[in-house]
Amino acid sequence: MLWQLILLAIASNIDDLAAGVALGLKGRIPWRVIWVIAVLSGLTMSLGIIIGTQATGFLPGIIPIYFGTAVFAGIGCWFIWQGLKKGDHEEGEQEVSFGWKASIILGLALGVDSFAAGFSGGLTGYPIILTGFLAFSTSLLFIWVGSRFGNLISIRLIKDKVDYISGGLFILLSILIFFLELS
Repeated sequence: MLWQLILLAIASNIDDLAAGVALGLKGRIPWRVIWVIAVLSGLTMSLGIIIGTQATGFLPGIIPIYFGTAVFAGIGCWFIWQGLKKGDHEEGEQEVSFGWKASIILGLALGVDSFAAGFSGGLTGYPIILTGFLAFSTSLLFIWVGSRFGNLISIRLIKDKVDYISGGLFILLSILIFFLELS
């Protein structure tokens, strides 16, 4: 069962890797942002399991997908708008300006998949604490690795286009999630 739980945590948080790359393109991500997103991923997985164990399948499955993809697309549009607004990008590494509110919104948007996966896991009897911890751990790892990779690319190759690329990745992520979940 442990391998099933690990696979569930990876599958529900793989979008965190793409989000980490997208954020990393904009600069260095503060650890508090990574922690907020990871904690929310673990909590939403656990909450999904709790509700899944109590529910009998009466919630429409498409509503979380619509919400999550809309938030991702909105973040992407916001990044592109920032790029249009400020023009040229400064040289060197900088820290991403990402407040608590934006961290929580992004964490909840990324946690939608974890909630849905947790709900399904709850229906099949997965343990709450271990599954939530695995969701937290994979989210933390994926956001951190993705952000480091994205930051490395932005510093060396594409300094002046990072807002557009980051925004485009979030929009692409929303489209992929939307169509993959519907098929």
